[in-house]
Amino acid sequence: MLQQPPTKSLAQPVTVLAAGDVMLVLGMVPLLRRHGAEYPFREVRPLLSRADVVIANLEAPFTTRNTPTPHKSAKSVKARRDYILRAHPDTAKGLTFAGITAVSLANNHTMDYQRGGLEDTLAVLDRLGIACAGAGRNIVEARRPAVLERKGLRLALLSYSCILPLGSVATRTRGGIAPARGFDAEKAMQADIARARRESHFVIVSVHWGDQLARYPNQMQKRLGRLFLEWGADAVIGHHPHVLQGVELHNGRLIAYSLGDFVNLSSRHETAILQIAIDRPHHIDSANLIPLELRLGQPRQADGKTWRQIVRQMRVLSSAWGTRIDEFGGIWLTSTSAG
Repeated sequence: MLQQPPTKSLAQPVTVLAAGDVMLVLGMVPLLRRHGAEYPFREVRPLLSRADVVIANLEAPFTTRNTPTPHKSAKSVKARRDYILRAHPDTAKGLTFAGITAVSLANNHTMDYQRGGLEDTLAVLDRLGIACAGAGRNIVEARRPAVLERKGLRLALLSYSCILPLGSVATRTRGGIAPARGFDAEKAMQADIARARRESHFVIVSVHWGDQLARYPNQMQKRLGRLFLEWGADAVIGHHPHVLQGVELHNGRLIAYSLGDFVNLSSRHETAILQIAIDRPHHIDSANLIPLELRLGQPRQADGKTWRQIVRQMRVLSSAWGTRIDEFGGIWLTSTSAG
């Protein structure tokens, strides 16, 4: 039987930092070769080191294999309508340097180098002691949560993707990612979340969804995000749009629809990470957004002017649900959904 910590507030809450997409690929490759695997995280490491748990979305497999998926056409890749991505396994050391404790793998690039690339990635993460969720050697593994224990609290991370390239979904006999749509997907996720809630003290669902560069969640995101909360998730963390989207609250639980890029060489410099403090089972004591800016692929805490711009932007993006965000990025957990 699950051992519950005290129902009263803990002396020291468990602090979780959730970040967006980590892309150690494309334009980041020459920077990593020149400056080393630690380069992307040097400026933000002091911030991350203050947290008990740090979660991010890993947007490419760690592999040196040369057999890419046959399901993304050369024509589409050449036209940059699609990408086939891989990161060199040596760059994974940067995640350890940064203090990242768990990554979500359910996304549209994890299977870019097929089963071999996935197995390489799982081996690299295991060797570094980084937990992962959302992909596995079969569907049972892909749907299994990563479990992290801190200060007597057991936190479960589940990961799913709505973006499903052909051949990427795990089955009973094939490796792949955990789907958030398709035959019986919702029934399976409901069972996963209910089980995780029974067996842990806090449940985070990380989900790859939405439209790239869209500032507002689409109807599917809004519907699915609320279902995750109804099924027992305490927080929902979204990614894939590569830009910030708003935050919605329901009875003290939250949906961060997209946290944008965390590490990426991009023309989009504004991003943020979400900090939540858990003081007892299934309860968020506080939540706030920490504005960051990306400079040559490095996230760093935003300066005063950029900080204010990002906070104002998040207020606008979150206003449809009545979410209140103060000038310091603090999210008022008493807000109620407006629709």
